[in-house]
Amino acid sequence: MDSVMQLALHAHCAAGRIGNARKYWDEDYVRALEAQVHSLLLALEKQNAGSEPSPALNLSPRASQSGEPDAAVKENPDGGNSTAGDNSVEDVGPNVQDVSSHEGNGSSAGNDPLGQDRSQLAMEELCVMLWRINVGDGVTIIDDPKTGSHYAVEAMQQPVSHVTPTEHVLAYCRQQGLVDEMASLFLKNINREHQFTPYTTLDFLQRYPYEPPHEALLHSAIIATGATFSRRPDAVIIGDAFAEFAESLIFSCCRQNPTVKVVQGLTMMSWRSLALGRDHFSWMYISMAAGMCVYLRLHVLALEECEARQFDANEEDIRTFWMFYIGDRTAISILGRNCALPWRRVNVPSFETTFESPTADIYQLSFAWQCKLWYLHDQYMDQVFSTSFESLPVSQQVRILVASQENLSTFFRSRHDRLHLSGDSTPKPVLQFHLAYQMTILITMPPFLRMFAAISRPSSTSETGNVAGPNSEFILLVLRSLTMAATAVARLVRTYRRGHGFEEPPNPVIVHHLLSASVVHLMNATSRNPALRHQSTYWLRQCLELLRELQTSWPERASKSVMIIRILARRWGVMRALPMEPGYQVDPAAPGSERDFREAGYNSNTNGMDTVSEQGMRRQWTLILWIWIPTRHWEALTCLYVKDGWARQAKRRLSIT
Repeated sequence: MDSVMQLALHAHCAAGRIGNARKYWDEDYVRALEAQVHSLLLALEKQNAGSEPSPALNLSPRASQSGEPDAAVKENPDGGNSTAGDNSVEDVGPNVQDVSSHEGNGSSAGNDPLGQDRSQLAMEELCVMLWRINVGDGVTIIDDPKTGSHYAVEAMQQPVSHVTPTEHVLAYCRQQGLVDEMASLFLKNINREHQFTPYTTLDFLQRYPYEPPHEALLHSAIIATGATFSRRPDAVIIGDAFAEFAESLIFSCCRQNPTVKVVQGLTMMSWRSLALGRDHFSWMYISMAAGMCVYLRLHVLALEECEARQFDANEEDIRTFWMFYIGDRTAISILGRNCALPWRRVNVPSFETTFESPTADIYQLSFAWQCKLWYLHDQYMDQVFSTSFESLPVSQQVRILVASQENLSTFFRSRHDRLHLSGDSTPKPVLQFHLAYQMTILITMPPFLRMFAAISRPSSTSETGNVAGPNSEFILLVLRSLTMAATAVARLVRTYRRGHGFEEPPNPVIVHHLLSASVVHLMNATSRNPALRHQSTYWLRQCLELLRELQTSWPERASKSVMIIRILARRWGVMRALPMEPGYQVDPAAPGSERDFREAGYNSNTNGMDTVSEQGMRRQWTLILWIWIPTRHWEALTCLYVKDGWARQAKRRLSIT
């Protein structure tokens, strides 16, 4: 009998403990809900200040005392019914009781201490810390006592005073004038166009190569990049030696010397790899530069986080970020990949804040406007290349297209007076700006070309091959714009050759422009229209002639472009549009050539003009644009010369105002 009584007593105590635990948890939950509802009612009162005030918050005793949100009455362990909160105050700890008593009372915003009994500084910095956690840039909020509230990056290890160069680098450094020659080529040919460094003289080489790692990395990258412009037969070998030395310093610099010089060096290495046709290395370098930008917090130099964390960005930081930004956009235009640092994460003062506009040279002015151009362009391409773009209604897709073209056109018309073309005397930076503008517009075309090709698919086609679809004017407008753009690119590059010549290697990005224009002219050569076919053949051969001349300066990049054009001509059945020289013909027995054609499913018949309709060939070309180009040569597929009438016609067609 005693054992039965003990078991009953233990069971009763256990039930009491369970009940108490549930009361404690549920009471906390209910009081939290009460505080939330109270805050919402206060916000509603503020919003409806002119109307009758909301009634005071009165929670029923049953709701405030319930042991569970879905049950107000609970069975008493002794068999009777009682409210679940009879002893709630005793069960709840003193901290919970105090919090609920403060946060659950008050009927007006003026008496509510919720936003007054906390430190304003603490609330601001809490928001900053949570924002950083979401973005993931790894920035600490702890102030450095030496710099006050300024942000500072602490090296993981103590930096060494100087590095030990390799034997190859030492051997080249001993050659009289070699290092100075390569560095001079860098300063003369590419430094001002891309604003890589503020250097204007060779004074930075006085201590090379025995200098701190981050400086040795930057200066080795300068010498390696300058070697790409040299006509010496061993220039590539020399450049590779200095590039390998720079590569060996990258991780040491990231650990010991994380500075803007590391970002500059990595961006140069990415540019050099692109120029030499080493695309995979280019992407690795630019991705590492993006990571270092985020670590150094260069992408948020203009961010005003809170009063205690404001600081002034210096000129070198601003210039370094925009130098990286243009390098990133150059890489994605050729590689066809997403940018390493999205525009939405960029909050940096404009490049124009680093110089006085009236006294700026044309290189600085052109670069500043290219930065603004790419930033504006990215805002629209973020919508076009989203995963949900194809699921949008056609009218909304066209609205995005029209808005992007109108804003870019407005931007272009507002350009600085010194950025206008002046014939053969047009400076190189001005030509680069105009080519960049054409590139940014043309990136928007492939998605819309695909869309218009689908909605313009004809219900019937006449015997002459004319498209009879109800929306065929859309695809005709896009194709006409592409044709005008491709012609404009060829004209701009010819202007460059007449005014400046190719004796000194031009910017290798020009090779990509010509490839893009050639693809459009090659597509037009599939037309049944004799006039269009003749005109496209002429401009295609002009582009190929320019590429042939550029093979001297950039053999890998230009030769690869010519090979792509030859393969596409074979696929599309327009080999007769190519020049008759043997170098432009595709050997049918070449390994892999026929396999590529069969796998792609295209007719390799050179007389395909008589067997494939114009619309069918354009649909094939659209497939190439959407699948092949983004993985190889994406952004500058063609250069669009959009007229204002294009947007107006699109608006009228869809009744968009």
